[in-house]
Formats: sequence, C-alpha cells, structure tokens
Amino acid sequence: MAQDEGELIRLALEQLPDGVVVADALDHVVTLNAQARLIRGPRPDASIAFPLLFAGSVTEDIEQGLGALRTGTATEFSVVEGNPSTGRVYEHRCVPVKAPGGIYAGTTVTSHDVTDRQLQDARQEARFCGLQQQVAALQDALQERFVDGMITLVDALEARDRYTCGHSTRVAFMAGKVARRVLGHAADAAEIQLAARLHDIGKVAVPDRLLDKPSSLTAEEVVLMDTHPLVGESILRPIAQLRNVAGIIRNHHERWDGAGYPDGLSGERIPVGSRILALADTFDAMTSQRPYRSSLSVAEAREEIARHLGTQFDPTVGLTFLDMIGAGEILSEDQLDSEAG
Repeated sequence: MAQDEGELIRLALEQLPDGVVVADALDHVVTLNAQARLIRGPRPDASIAFPLLFAGSVTEDIEQGLGALRTGTATEFSVVEGNPSTGRVYEHRCVPVKAPGGIYAGTTVTSHDVTDRQLQDARQEARFCGLQQQVAALQDALQERFVDGMITLVDALEARDRYTCGHSTRVAFMAGKVARRVLGHAADAAEIQLAARLHDIGKVAVPDRLLDKPSSLTAEEVVLMDTHPLVGESILRPIAQLRNVAGIIRNHHERWDGAGYPDGLSGERIPVGSRILALADTFDAMTSQRPYRSSLSVAEAREEIARHLGTQFDPTVGLTFLDMIGAGEILSEDQLDSEAG
C-alpha cells in the first residue's frame, strides 16, 4: 500500500501545472517534476536547486531568504525571475521542509508562470498612466478656461469705469517683469503676474456705487471695499493650482510695517509676490486719473513710493522697482509718453 501511495504522490507531482523542486539541506535536488524539468531545461548544474533557474549565481536576496528558512525566522519567501531565452516570467515560492522535531531538512520550490499576469498588470498600469495623463490634461484645460473666465470678469469690472480700464493689465506687466528680475524663476514670476492680472477679482462683491463713487469713501465704505482681497482669495483657492495665486492676492494690501490688511503681516512674512504686487498696484493707481483726484506724473509717483520704502513697501524690492521705473523697463506706452512730456 505504501508503494501505491508513493506512486500516487509521484504521479500527482508529475501532473501538477507548476514546477516543483525539492532540495535537501545542502540545496541538492532530491526530486523535481515534469513541469520543473521543462522550465529548467537541460543544465549542467541540474542537481543544484539554487540558483533557481536562470540567474548566473545565487543572489544576495535568495541567500538571505534561505538563511531565514533554515533558522526558522521565516516560513516562506518568493522570487520573481524571467527566462531571457523564452521571455516567460515565473514566481518561485520557497518553503522549508521540516523533519520531526522541527529540524530544517530542505526546501520545496514551486514555480508558477506569471507572464500573463505581469502582462495584464503592465497593460493596466499603462491604461492607468494614460488615464492619469488624460485627467491632468482635463485639469489643465479646466484651469485655463477658469482663468480665462476670471480675466474676462476682471476686464468687465474695469470696463464699467473709464478710470480703471486696463489697470490689471498694466499691473500684471509691471509685476511680472519685476518678479523675474527679483526672483529669476520663471514659474514663480508667472504666478505673480497671474495674481496681478486677477488681483481685483474680489471687487465683484463690491457694490457699483462704491466703485463709481466720485468722492472719497466713508469709513463704513472703506471696510466694505477692504474685503475684496479676501473675496478674491475665496474665488481662486478652490482650484489647487491657483492656491499660491490666491495667497498673493489675499495679502497684496499688507504693509511692510504691519499696518496693512487683512492679516496685519509685516516684513518678509508678507509673500514676496504680494510685496511686488503692492508696488505695481500702487504705482499704477497713482499715475492713473481718478474721479476724486488727478493723476501723479511718473516722477511724482516714484518720489512718493521712495518716501514709503521701509514703511509701506519692501525697501529692497522697492529699490529694484524704482530702478526699473527709472530705466523705463516697466512703463506702459502712455506712461512713457507722460514722462517724456
């Protein structure tokens, strides 16, 4: 009966779809089934179980895995290996064989063909990467359309008042050029320029009667007007890629001495983009006609900003700004004509 059982076991091993190799404690092959012979092929070291199949030598990972099986610190380990001659990929699962008393007596290695699974995983990964790229492209397109819509809204707000028409475009031109000079980083400068283009978007929540008022605002009206940086931030912040832009807009009315709003930030705690935007915004406002006051000349505006370096404005960035104004690098054609006149 024992012989029949042994034959049954041998037949079962021979018919298994996975390769099976049993090695003794010295890693010498005791038996291997037909699938293991097919996978391994003729090889001069066929009596040695390791290296498992195709590697030129036993790798460090396999040595560590075998050591863990021998000492009982692990109950199994797996290795994935490819056959360079056939392109098939196998997963070898190694488990210890224990003699009575729990003494390590050898290792059983089962080899399962995972080529199709790997190909499927690779196809799924490729599809996933493709979907990621499509999503990223859609996000970029949506962001671009959102920004375009916000710029259109800003232009519509400014078009209601001939005194502010073109303000954001001029401020963006100045802020972008100064940012590139100060920071030397195109991506950061582009964010600052976009923030400057959209810095007054929050005025969508300010009543027309205040925007068009031909005289100075009352204290209550000033409080309402001063909410526009927070409103602007709230409009842009939900778009993840515009959060830095939103932060620049929030703080573009802060002052170097901490007397600004809405957060009372001072010095370098104010984002550098906000400090640059504050200079460009103030300069353009001073050199533009308003219903309640006349515009200043470029020279007068430069003197006014120079007087407030270190109090209202960043003194270092402010000097760069004034130098660029003096060189005519960031003036619009109208401002250049005004300065020449």
